[in-house]
Amino acid sequence: MDGNVYLGRSKALRLLRGLALTAAIWIGGLPLPASASEGNAALALQPEDGMPDRQSSVQSAYAKPGGKEQTAAAFIREGALWVKEKGEERRLSPNGAFARNPAWSPDGRSIAYNQGEEQRQLWVVDVRNGNSHLAAPEGGTRFEWSPAKNRIAYLQEEKLYTVGQDAGDEPVEVAGEIGNFSWLPDGSGFLVSSAAQLLPEGWTPVRISRIMLPTETSDPLQEEPLYVLPKQIEDMIVVGTSKFRWSADGEWAAFLATPTASLSADGNMLCVLSADGKTFITLDAMARNEQWFQWSPKPGRGGNRLAYIAGVGREASSNKRLTVTPVPTTNKKAYTPAGFVDQNFAWYGEDAILVSRAKEGAWSTNPGERPWPELALIGLSGGRQRVIAKPPGGSGDFQPTALCADSIGWVRSNRSSASDVMVAISAKEAGKATAWIKGIDLGDNFYEQWNWNPVVRFYVKEP
Repeated sequence: MDGNVYLGRSKALRLLRGLALTAAIWIGGLPLPASASEGNAALALQPEDGMPDRQSSVQSAYAKPGGKEQTAAAFIREGALWVKEKGEERRLSPNGAFARNPAWSPDGRSIAYNQGEEQRQLWVVDVRNGNSHLAAPEGGTRFEWSPAKNRIAYLQEEKLYTVGQDAGDEPVEVAGEIGNFSWLPDGSGFLVSSAAQLLPEGWTPVRISRIMLPTETSDPLQEEPLYVLPKQIEDMIVVGTSKFRWSADGEWAAFLATPTASLSADGNMLCVLSADGKTFITLDAMARNEQWFQWSPKPGRGGNRLAYIAGVGREASSNKRLTVTPVPTTNKKAYTPAGFVDQNFAWYGEDAILVSRAKEGAWSTNPGERPWPELALIGLSGGRQRVIAKPPGGSGDFQPTALCADSIGWVRSNRSSASDVMVAISAKEAGKATAWIKGIDLGDNFYEQWNWNPVVRFYVKEP
């Protein structure tokens, strides 16, 4: 599962090439410096101060401001799967069914999700009529829709399978000894990493390959080796990878090279690999969080740009810096001011980023002592930053998402009993937003690395 928002099918090609309108923003609540390198000089920027609008840097595909008419959301409430469309909420599974991890199909007609206490069962529901069926009894949480067709790939015990969205479709095994995978941008196959094995002489190397699915005119399944990762990067023994994220032009794949599980919680190496496997670049050390590295919506004047949260350590309360670099040339620039941490983020057009930002501090086992994140907007070219929304006391703003036009959505939560989905017509209007969906279940939390994808996913429809 990937991202927080799915665009309609007629935009699929642009989605595959990285022109999706997804952007998540996290924001710090105190005055912010113009850039991390400029110290603590505070700016009190207002909309008229020239902060970039999303439409100024990426053309809107939607006519209506705010986009609520075109925005749908799948969400989890009291363990049941719900959907909100055209202002109305409908329940699609029973209460207490332990539904989790909703993911929209490319055409918006179906939602795949996990059900059951162990989240092993993979279900598909038809959004139009509410009919659901069990697609894979052991599908697990590592599944992805094809970007080009209504077919799902999932990983089970190091074997990669695909299954169609219709009831009665049988899973098909694609390949074995797979550690991780992602679809190719056009849906024709997969980029996969092998599962390393521990032998008496040490770990086997991690191999990255391209698997092409058979077509009517091609031979059966084809696998092409692309690159063998170094057994050791700096002082880290490499035993696996995260999922892969493709650049807007499909020329680069970003991923985390990971050590063993206990070490991976604190430190991994962010890497990029060219699509032909000829160029491999290591970028920076970071926590194992697949939401914390994102490509720009399309290449700019300097080519593709990759944004990520740099810094080792599992605690999101310290040493977490939003960093942006062009690829393949690397010129890393950090945008997090001293005294703050950036947690989740997403692109807001081509030259701005929304980020969830909190005060930096030592880890506390008492959740009430941890700072609350707020939303901020960063203009990359000028480095200007400003707070755009402040939640009420005892709550924070988490995981914003860019929707249609300039509109954004995010989660406002007290981390325990109250979590709502917020929607604003633009980043400038985020401070005026009201709850669009009330009372969703809690997302996943690992040392304040909050992930709300397991309980809410947006889908933007054509007008």
